[in-house]
Amino acid sequence: MREIIKLGLILLIITSVAGLILGGVNSMTADIIEARALEDSMEAIEAFFPESDDAGIIDDGDVLAYDLVDEVYEVLQGDTVIGYTIKTVPNGYDGPIELLTGISIEGEITGIEILSQTETPGLGDRITNDEFKDQFAGQSSDEELEVDALSGATVSKNAVVNGVNAATEVFEEELRN
Repeated sequence: MREIIKLGLILLIITSVAGLILGGVNSMTADIIEARALEDSMEAIEAFFPESDDAGIIDDGDVLAYDLVDEVYEVLQGDTVIGYTIKTVPNGYDGPIELLTGISIEGEITGIEILSQTETPGLGDRITNDEFKDQFAGQSSDEELEVDALSGATVSKNAVVNGVNAATEVFEEELRN
């Protein structure tokens, strides 16, 4: 009985120390991770709108209340709004997919970028291929999307389409005009 208690206490000490170390590392790197995610978003915005001067996040509760919508950026050229970039997080086959959708003020999709995903390598992760992502550019935000199927990755493709549809819905109902 004493041996079991001794082993239990040793295990408790080891797991407590490991938990404290992991918590400390997480608190030290959280700001760096957040800054890197914002940098990735800004790089995508520049790719969607090369003529832009600035982009600012929109904190409007009505805009962020839409299903799947996580963040919305207003893209400016000088003082003029030239478009929006909307971050959505639909669920794919193997977890959430973070993606950005750029939409010009005229309602044209300027592109999409997959920020993070955990889809099956060789199948679902083909949503990150330029050939797949380029299908969205040039489509209108007020029309049904036309996207080719990804053989063996229907759930992943549908998740991306759902994310882009959520972005176009927010644009059409809240941001256009």
